[in-house]
Amino acid sequence: MRLKLNFDLENEFLPIQYRKSVISFIKQSLSEYNTEYYKKFYNDKDTTIKPITFAVFFHNPKFEEDKIYIEEKRIELNISIADYETSIIFYNAFNHQKNKKFSLDKNSWTLKNINMLLEKAIDSEEITIKFMSPLVVRNHTRDNDYYYSFNDKEFKNILKVNIKQELKITNIPEELVDNLEINAIKAKKVIIKFYEKKIETSTGTFKISGDKQLLKYLYDAGIGSKRSSGFGMFQIM
Repeated sequence: MRLKLNFDLENEFLPIQYRKSVISFIKQSLSEYNTEYYKKFYNDKDTTIKPITFAVFFHNPKFEEDKIYIEEKRIELNISIADYETSIIFYNAFNHQKNKKFSLDKNSWTLKNINMLLEKAIDSEEITIKFMSPLVVRNHTRDNDYYYSFNDKEFKNILKVNIKQELKITNIPEELVDNLEINAIKAKKVIIKFYEKKIETSTGTFKISGDKQLLKYLYDAGIGSKRSSGFGMFQIM
């Protein structure tokens, strides 16, 4: 299920790390509506794989070092959720937040409406995609994390490792990932500050080929690492 949440801002700016605010809003919405699901997805003891991704759209933004100025004082939050039961839970949780003020650092936003978006059918083993939020490819080790953009030689191999990890909550065979291909059409590297780190990401247009069931899941749940933190959401061209 794909949802678009429309918010009005009290003031015309957001922190540059707006994803932290979105995550806080999602967590608060879920905790107030269904504590069982909140504990399932946001367990402080374990890193839980979530079948969810999101992307934020700003109207005529102006980016500064620590702020984003948005004159129209409204934003769109696009969310995609792979699992139907989870989608209904999240939809109801968000619906209970309508017209309530959510406090931010020196600002607030108010959810005005929620729209269900039409999804494109995948009837081919090759699709052209455009990222709505940057793709994160991460090699997680005990000592450090390493990030790769599309022009790194390890990009494709590490991306497949990331995808196999996210498939652990599904019944999709991991071996389908071995035949997955992703190639940049018009892409660029973007450095993003996320919490206390600057991470290397990729955005733009890509071509992906592979099993249709796998492509469908990636379309619904996002692709790569840190999807539930606002990365790896794409649209089909």
